[in-house]
Amino acid sequence: MAVPFSTFVVKIASRCNLNCDYCYMYNLQDDTYRNQPAVMRDDVAHLCAERICEHAQNSSLKAVHFIMHGGEPLLAGKKRLRRIVEIVRSKLDAADIACRFSIQSNGTLIDDEWIELLVELDVRIGLSVDGPRAIHDKHRLDHKGNGSYDRVIDAIDRLHDHPNGADVFSNVLAVVDTDIDPKLMHEFWDEIGVIGFDLSLPHANHVHPPPRPIEEYRDWLIAFFDGWFDRNNSERHVRYFENMIRMMFGYPVSTDNIGGKPVDVLVIETDGSLEPTDAFKCCFDGVTKLGANLAETSLDDLSGNPMIAAFQEGANGLCETCQKCSARDICGGGYMPHRYGADGSFLHPSIYCEALLPLIEHIHSKVEQTLPDELKELVA
Repeated sequence: MAVPFSTFVVKIASRCNLNCDYCYMYNLQDDTYRNQPAVMRDDVAHLCAERICEHAQNSSLKAVHFIMHGGEPLLAGKKRLRRIVEIVRSKLDAADIACRFSIQSNGTLIDDEWIELLVELDVRIGLSVDGPRAIHDKHRLDHKGNGSYDRVIDAIDRLHDHPNGADVFSNVLAVVDTDIDPKLMHEFWDEIGVIGFDLSLPHANHVHPPPRPIEEYRDWLIAFFDGWFDRNNSERHVRYFENMIRMMFGYPVSTDNIGGKPVDVLVIETDGSLEPTDAFKCCFDGVTKLGANLAETSLDDLSGNPMIAAFQEGANGLCETCQKCSARDICGGGYMPHRYGADGSFLHPSIYCEALLPLIEHIHSKVEQTLPDELKELVA
């Protein structure tokens, strides 16, 4: 195995109360969620804790990250979420393995009791919000066709107003829609007052292209970067950009969507199935099904699975075009699911290549211009 798994995206619920038009789980190419249990049972949570602990000990890991995900994970309910956290924490604490807990939510179910529980359990929460009402409600509708904007903003306000809200909440995630002016997106960011504002490109590939021309994403990302970088506000973070800058200085950071380092992420479904990242669901139905389950498969054994091996190979498994690219070690070829082609392989540049390469070149130039001469040689 290239690297041990240390980040676990655990599906504590496999249904959602929203019906977002771009959702990779329910509205792209994969329908396998229909066969998943709606929530994770206690016996699966126990097995999950045991397998993670076993893998961490065998790999000499001292810390792991347990991300509760869905669907909408809050649909699991407060009692079940508490049980899952207590089961996992108890097992890992006994093995002296630190575990960081977080949850990614659409925010529509947040109330004061949820916030109290998250604070008590020390679980950090990130919310999904795509921008002002017109943009957010264009995509993030419930199953009756109603927008979710008001409920999400209410959740953000509740978290801000809670005396311990800042301990568990500091980040939102937006899927890029080029219909909104990047300047207006920055104004929206100021309105909601959240420290971290991360970005995700719509999941797409060469078989199933994104909804807008690639040059629109290029121009939007560059403009949004400039708006963030030029403000030079230490209280405003965009992880997507910050990681690129770190890599330009040789910092050994990588995520599953950029960087090209071996990937340490594993998805665990509600029934205990083991899968690579959900973004692959934009490729074809059943693509994430490895035939592996916590009940029969140790996490150490996954290194022999071709899909896991390819995902963990990082930049070494890129196509010839990407191997020769000057941005290879920053871009890492882009997200592997975004490289899927009509030949059924991932040996292609990202569908977003013509946006990512200009963005990286722009960031490099911008950062280099701000450095004193004696430090410019440090930028890769």
